[in-house]
Amino acid sequence: MHLMMAWMRLGGHLLRALPANGWRACWWRWPLLLLLWLGSGLLFLCHALGFLLDELLFRGYRRVAVRAPVFIVGVPRSGTTFLQRRLADDPAFTTLTLWECLLAPSISERYFWRFVGWCLAPLRRWIGRWRWAAMDRVHRLVWQEPEEDFLLLLYRGGCFLPALLCPGAERYWRLAFFDDAVPAPERRAMLAFYRRCLQRHLYFNGRDKRLLSKNPSFTPWIQDLRAAFPDARFIACVRRPEEAVPSQLSALRPVLRLWGGDSVAPELSERMITVLHGYYRRVLALRGAPWVQILPLAELSRLDTRGWFRLYAFLGQPLPSGGAVALSDESRRDAGPGHRYDLAEFGLSEAGIRQRFVSVWPHP
Repeated sequence: MHLMMAWMRLGGHLLRALPANGWRACWWRWPLLLLLWLGSGLLFLCHALGFLLDELLFRGYRRVAVRAPVFIVGVPRSGTTFLQRRLADDPAFTTLTLWECLLAPSISERYFWRFVGWCLAPLRRWIGRWRWAAMDRVHRLVWQEPEEDFLLLLYRGGCFLPALLCPGAERYWRLAFFDDAVPAPERRAMLAFYRRCLQRHLYFNGRDKRLLSKNPSFTPWIQDLRAAFPDARFIACVRRPEEAVPSQLSALRPVLRLWGGDSVAPELSERMITVLHGYYRRVLALRGAPWVQILPLAELSRLDTRGWFRLYAFLGQPLPSGGAVALSDESRRDAGPGHRYDLAEFGLSEAGIRQRFVSVWPHP
């Protein structure tokens, strides 16, 4: 029921967003809306069936304990993806991949897609090459690679991403201020759904593994996540605002272009800056908490063996048998060489951003 309601609301918001950026874009948005509507509807139906089958066939997942999960949060464009993929190289951790988030949030669907993968094994190399080229310069999307598991909350109306396509939908914007703007009963319901998804993941991938999650969008969820998972550890990645702001705004372009927009509107830019300011404020408020490690991008990019040792000590996790987490040149960068951005493109200046963020980024 909740899945169908989330799907209906998403369709309604997309429909109302059709004339945004002018009616000329509608000729492209109409077929795209239809594709999104039908495709997401089919997915939501499959997921609803999968969740139902889980309750009938794999109900034991409810007894799986989510022990000491690790949440990578903080400011977007601050190395969160890099850190997730490096920690995911450690077999002691398990993290959700893109295909699990979008195609198989249920245990039943995972077994189904595993069978399909076995049948299509000869085509696996070709299928594995699928990429969204425009996103490669910003955030590489590959079916089998770790991804942000807040995509699971699309099916519960708890994912922030639709706000980019429906900038007038306040329902999605309030998720960026989750702890302040979302009523407590709704927060508890979303976290209960999220916990069930994590239990399903561990049931399928190994109950003995430690759950690793990476979601900058969970930064305003930190206190609620802490209440739901008291033994959790949080790593908050941060970056100088004058670098993070233009990087985040530039990262919106591929999605906006797909939806028929040719630039980041000033109104959207302003709202995103307000969201980022809230993220910095929440991270700053956590300084000194024993269960949070604040990790600036400058430190993350220079992380050596001793640094990894300290990070693992904070997590209470033994180092993998091979020593420090292996670092490859390819994985040191989240964005490709084609990702270029500048504050001036968005009518902003470094001095203005520094002034606006001085209260939440008191670093030189």
